[in-house]
Amino acid sequence: MVPDLSIENSLQLVSSELEKLRQSIEVISKINEKSIPDIVNLYYHIVMVQTLAKKLKNDFEPFTTSEHKKLLDKIEEIKKYLADNFTKSLHPEILTQLTNYIQNSTESLKLLGQNSEQKTKETIEKEALLYKKLRELMSTKEFVEQYEIGLNND
Repeated sequence: MVPDLSIENSLQLVSSELEKLRQSIEVISKINEKSIPDIVNLYYHIVMVQTLAKKLKNDFEPFTTSEHKKLLDKIEEIKKYLADNFTKSLHPEILTQLTNYIQNSTESLKLLGQNSEQKTKETIEKEALLYKKLRELMSTKEFVEQYEIGLNND
């Protein structure tokens, strides 16, 4: 049997993480041009909270006390909150934004590549920065798409 203290700590942890998640989603939702670090941090936080909720649900679902029910209700609240406020709206917005950034970066690199003049040191440096940015964007998009794959496998 799992001690009640564990239930209290788990409920407190889940409640705290849900509140942090709400704040993170609210803040990033208001930013028009989301940065890669903001996106990555948000997805890591979401995956961490989902993993925590899944683990606690598996651990405590067999129990029937009112404290266990409170914890399971909070876990359901997390699932519903994420579905309503992230998965259906913010996640597709982020994915679209990353796709657009990748397309714009690719177009910029194509334009630089079409220039038949001798490349200056500045042009080469600019091109290298654009390639680096494109790799970061593509990597972040792949990371974001993994979230979606995880949703489909649940």
